[in-house]
Amino acid sequence: MDEKLAAAIERDNALEDAGMHGDDRVTYWTHQGWAVNCETDPIHTHPSVHHYPRPA
Repeated sequence: MDEKLAAAIERDNALEDAGMHGDDRVTYWTHQGWAVNCETDPIHTHPSVHHYPRPA
């Protein structure tokens, strides 16, 4: 991870702790990357539902 990304993640974490909504982050915490790069990741656009319980 480069220093610019690490600094941006720390800044987003501090702003979120101070009350900023998580949707306003410029970084995506889980993937430790820029949010604009993660939004097209298949895990976001095609989430798996295999872990949901089956209806009775």
